Amino acid sequence: MRALAAAKREAGIDLGKLSDDVVEIGTLVYYMAQSGAKHAGIPFDYDCDDFLGLIEVKDLDALAEAVGALLGGGDGKKK
Repeated sequence: MRALAAAKREAGIDLGKLSDDVVEIGTLVYYMAQSGAKHAGIPFDYDCDDFLGLIEVKDLDALAEAVGALLGGGDGKKK
């Protein structure tokens, strides 16, 4: 939840209005990674621009699919 709040507060990303804009999706992933690293006690020394620079064009489809699965709650099947 912290990552979503930071993305909204700092980048103006509203989860309810998330578009297919790859920069917006990458920015959301940045905030998720930043929050996860903080929770795990792992240093995260990237600013958003540097983080986005690490994502290659060939990775965009997989990234969008992964974010969709995370935000969509998976396939909806109980295990």
